[in-house]
Amino acid sequence: MKICVSSILSFVFVVAAVSFKASAQTISDKEIKTGTAPITNSLNYISKLKPISYSYDQAGYKQLNLPGGAQYGFIAADVKQVLPIVVGNKHSWYQAGKGSQRVVTTPEVDLKQLVPLLVSAIQEQQVQIEQLKLEVQQLKSAK
Repeated sequence: MKICVSSILSFVFVVAAVSFKASAQTISDKEIKTGTAPITNSLNYISKLKPISYSYDQAGYKQLNLPGGAQYGFIAADVKQVLPIVVGNKHSWYQAGKGSQRVVTTPEVDLKQLVPLLVSAIQEQQVQIEQLKLEVQQLKSAK
């Protein structure tokens, strides 16, 4: 294959540079959260929850690809009676045949929402512990 240099040089190539400008904005979570209030009486809620250990019925529900082994958690219906705000629905799609899919909806506890309640409950307990320590100290010095 012969390349004629003169014909290549006769072409004018125009390269256009396209640029764009992007910027990032940082917004604090305090700015976007409204109606904030301290969590109170959390120990009362937490003490009503019933943590369990369990295993999934993998054989009975193969299509859901449930994890094996021991799990820790809650029964969502029990949690819903105490803290309905932390229970939602999980939708799982699976193949139900050739070209067909089905969805299974199961209740699910949002464990991330329990964390602030647990922290608040620990703080409430710590106040009680400090009060009891003071009471014991007062009883010991009264003897």
